Amino acid sequence: MLVEGRGRGRPILLDEPLSPLGDIDVRRGVLRRTGEELRGSLLMFPHPAGSSVGSYVLYALASRGAAPAAVLVRRADLMLISGCALGGIPLVELRGEYERVRGLLSGCGVAEFSAELRGGFRIACGGSP
Repeated sequence: MLVEGRGRGRPILLDEPLSPLGDIDVRRGVLRRTGEELRGSLLMFPHPAGSSVGSYVLYALASRGAAPAAVLVRRADLMLISGCALGGIPLVELRGEYERVRGLLSGCGVAEFSAELRGGFRIACGGSP
């Protein structure tokens, strides 16, 4: 894990990389592709795309109270790490565990998570929203 935190949220599982600048409507706090609200979600995608401006998009979401409860990725980059750290958004880089966690979350209405430097990453399906 790269940014610590704990909480609960409904999974949003994306098959494609996410570009915060192009794929997130900061004003409304939703994904442009699907219209899904980001607040309180566990946002999962393979890896980020886009430029360093994406970190400011994530910070702006957090400043408006519209950030996801956590971001889960196979592979992170400096833009994503910076944006999540600035916004206080828990960020977990799953690498080889990505498909296993995605499988767990695919049938989950709400999941609880804990991401701590010393305690590692834990996630459990918590039922429906």
